[in-house]
Amino acid sequence: MNAQSSQAIFRARALIALTFAGLVLACVVNVWVFRTFFDRSYIEWYSHAGPFIAIATAAFGAAWGGLDRNPALVSANPLAYFGACLQVAGLPLVAVGAHLRSKARLKPIGMELVPIFVLTLSLTVATTGWLLFIVPAQYFLFLLVGALSRIALTSSAQISARIQAGRVEIAESASGDGPKAGDGWWDASMRHKPVTLASAFGAALLFLVSLIWK
Repeated sequence: MNAQSSQAIFRARALIALTFAGLVLACVVNVWVFRTFFDRSYIEWYSHAGPFIAIATAAFGAAWGGLDRNPALVSANPLAYFGACLQVAGLPLVAVGAHLRSKARLKPIGMELVPIFVLTLSLTVATTGWLLFIVPAQYFLFLLVGALSRIALTSSAQISARIQAGRVEIAESASGDGPKAGDGWWDASMRHKPVTLASAFGAALLFLVSLIWK
């Protein structure tokens, strides 16, 4: 391995380490902010922040057509994870801007300019709040509950299932060799829904945390 390759590896590892440290620091700052200004626990707030997270996720998912298109959201690599979060937050704002550009308009915006301004401002605030208060803690949450998603993404196993005469039939094969779509078969591999799967486990874990906290 030459010196240039060694330097590139060192820089990559340094960026990963700095990003991890930044996420830890952001969590520590959030703990201080919530305790100092809101007189409540950040962990308690995060475990009860389901509605806010759902609203933000719906706004981001509308532009992505489903956040599962960005599997780096469940990555154990903090740099890849944070980069994916920036992509998720940026795409809806880019889409809104494209719709507002005059050269793209089929007709003038007119009176809808006021509600559009309010909605765009709300989206920007939600995006900022999501990046500041949700993303740091979510990395450590997904580091745990995203394990199954990461295993599925790095597996070639194909699990297909169908219901026949009230019974569930399961077929396991190598990727691409399983039953084709049709005859009631569906893909049960959970490989194509990594973010949805991690979010489901994360919601369950946060629900348990909220019960214990009470």
